[in-house]
Amino acid sequence: MRKLAIGFVFLVLLPALVIAGGYGFYWYQVKRYADQLVEQAAPFARVEYGAIYADPRGEVGLDGVSITLNQDGTRIPVESIRVRSQDPLFFFDPQGRIESGDLPLQLGFVVKQVEVDLSSKLVKTLAEQAAAAEALSPGVVSPDALGCGALTRIDVEALGKMGYKRMAMDMAVSMALEPHNRRIRLNADTDLSGFGQSSVALELSVTGDNYAPAQILAANPRLRRIEASYQDAGYNARRNKFCAKESGVEVDQYLAEHERLMREWLLTQGVDLPELLWDLYNGMNKPRGRATITVEPPGGLGAEVMASLGSPTQLVDRLNIGVSLNDKRLAIDSIDWNSVMVEPKVASAPRVVERESAVADVVAAAEASAAEAVVAEVEESAAESAMSDEDDILRGLPKREPKPEPKQYRSISLTQLADAQGLPVRVRTDLGNRFEGRIVDARNGTLKIEQRVDRGVIVYPLEFDQISSVEVYR
Repeated sequence: MRKLAIGFVFLVLLPALVIAGGYGFYWYQVKRYADQLVEQAAPFARVEYGAIYADPRGEVGLDGVSITLNQDGTRIPVESIRVRSQDPLFFFDPQGRIESGDLPLQLGFVVKQVEVDLSSKLVKTLAEQAAAAEALSPGVVSPDALGCGALTRIDVEALGKMGYKRMAMDMAVSMALEPHNRRIRLNADTDLSGFGQSSVALELSVTGDNYAPAQILAANPRLRRIEASYQDAGYNARRNKFCAKESGVEVDQYLAEHERLMREWLLTQGVDLPELLWDLYNGMNKPRGRATITVEPPGGLGAEVMASLGSPTQLVDRLNIGVSLNDKRLAIDSIDWNSVMVEPKVASAPRVVERESAVADVVAAAEASAAEAVVAEVEESAAESAMSDEDDILRGLPKREPKPEPKQYRSISLTQLADAQGLPVRVRTDLGNRFEGRIVDARNGTLKIEQRVDRGVIVYPLEFDQISSVEVYR
């Protein structure tokens, strides 16, 4: 009997105590980090939570979270927050492992039901700020409100008339590491209830094995693929119905007028979209419309490739863009991107001037011109007299050497870059990219710029014919 009791202790009770103790420590670690976050947020908001969730298999989080902003007292409830890791031991020292680059192969962050009431003080403050900004440009209509009756923008009041009372959002962000082929995959999914759903998938390649945030830039990251999609989840139907009612027309008439006004607005911005892209835009404005854009540059896209591109059309060709509308691929390869950018169309209202008013304006202008001439003559005479007096005073005094000009960034020609080796430089390319660093070399039509990033150094080669301006600090 005694042996049986000892066996029970060692085989059952002791392992159970070890597991219970390990779980208790695991739970305590989660609570400690949660309390640290609450303390860090204290200057901005009061954060409270109802329960701690700790799964030893690699998932921790909080339930019943409440965030109350200190500034206006707005309360933002959150149903749950979860952090998931492929390696359960990650949660014993998450900060240390992130800083050292010892990340789990899979890491995720999930937030469910973040709610903001549209009648809250936070939303009202944002609406007031938007109205104040709008007052600075009276008469300007936001593109999304074109054709929507007398509205100049889709504001909170308009959303209320569409039937929206609150905004509720779910969000999931995840990261997956593939050390065998040095890939980093990032995914972000957002679901805004009653509005729409969006998803972004990003794939990067790196040359190093250290995934610490401070080291990733030094690992020469290259973009391999991006896929971004959006699907309407109710907003289009409400917006179309509301704007049609505001305009006193049917929904189809509103959509046609909105497209016409949008075309005119883009022309004033110097953009003339081809019909294929208008099909995409109109498709996204319809209920349940879904659009997907993929970017998959052959061989990846790094900073040195961006710097070597000479025009926006080269960038578009390099990106290898694909577009789908409602899962149907569009043939954007047929688009002539050079014809998209046009001379901005300036809309000017004609002015009618009465004859008497015009004559009066001419007379007034002549009188003003004569007065200005008299004033200029008097000022010139006074200036000459002052200069004569100053010459008499300064005559005979020793001349001072002029002060040396302070160092600053100065524009130079490309042919002078070879003489500026080792000096700080600022470069702007034809695509609008900016580079700052130190000149390493400037021979054979290529400028090499050295940039320091944390513990590493990156050298960017830039061809002379891709450079639009260059400044050297001297």
